[in-house]
Amino acid sequence: MRRALLAFLAMAGIAIAAPTQAQNASPVLDGVRARGEVRCGVFGLLPGFSAPDAQGVMRGLDADFCRAVAAAALGDAAKVRFVTAPSLAASLESVETASVDILSSNLTATALRDAGRNLVPVGVLLHDGQGVMVRTDADIAAFRQLEGKRICVAAPAVDGSLAILHNAATRAGIAITPVPIAQGGPALIAAFRAGDCDAVSADAAALATLRATDLPNPASAVVLPERLSREPLTPFVPGHDNRWRQIVTWTLHALVAAEELEVNSGNLETAIQSDNTETRFLLGLDPGLGQALGLADTWALEAIRQVGNYGEIFDRNLGEGSAIGLDRGLSDLWRRGGLLYPYPFR
Repeated sequence: MRRALLAFLAMAGIAIAAPTQAQNASPVLDGVRARGEVRCGVFGLLPGFSAPDAQGVMRGLDADFCRAVAAAALGDAAKVRFVTAPSLAASLESVETASVDILSSNLTATALRDAGRNLVPVGVLLHDGQGVMVRTDADIAAFRQLEGKRICVAAPAVDGSLAILHNAATRAGIAITPVPIAQGGPALIAAFRAGDCDAVSADAAALATLRATDLPNPASAVVLPERLSREPLTPFVPGHDNRWRQIVTWTLHALVAAEELEVNSGNLETAIQSDNTETRFLLGLDPGLGQALGLADTWALEAIRQVGNYGEIFDRNLGEGSAIGLDRGLSDLWRRGGLLYPYPFR
């Protein structure tokens, strides 16, 4: 398909512009090009977001976002090296010190993760919120029914889940017994399975993932419908390189805009014949943005062709095309009642 697409572009007189360099200084991009790869920090233990498959290939929403950035910056989605860290603090430090180029690790953008640190969030990759999962046979349908229950939750040193749970219980006027777990993710489910608690609380998308992958019978548990917090999950990049921030930010907007414009990895040959001005600018048919970013004009086209638009990425990792079956919810397009709202391509 790539050869056919390039041939069509050539016949149409559309140049595949080489990335510009001098007026687009970016230490991170220069390092990416010199190494020939994007270093992507991921959690690496949460299927649907980032976890190795049976062949050892990193899969998930976070992993695929880094592949999209590699396709945009280097023209090849495979040129990614995934890096894991032993702790949340180490993950944040890795992007602050630019030992990774992107940290895409299902992390919430918060005030203290932005202010005063040498890292910046690049936009919301997934709109989530803290939830609670209970056993199906407990006959609990709402948070207020958790009166007196033991709830496994990540310890304060891991994230803010314990404080969020406390605040939600106060609002609901119920007394609960938090059971702090020193490590999040699979450790929470292990404690839940062992009977150490009656419920488990974490980001709802993570709970849905762990329910599908870490419980012998996923139907034995259910995630309650309430959300106790707002958790805009975002990738982070080093704070000292504005041009790299622009590249990563606009790659995210490109994936969402492509879905809105009904451009996907399977219909690009048709899409490049479009007379829609935003589609043409997105795909580099009307040049300008690529040069401004220091990339080839076809940077977004390559990300979409090789990785897919946002909907394709979500569906295969978390949605209907995955074992998790997560509903898009707030991570749907704004025209369908969600919060995904790409910046205009013009």
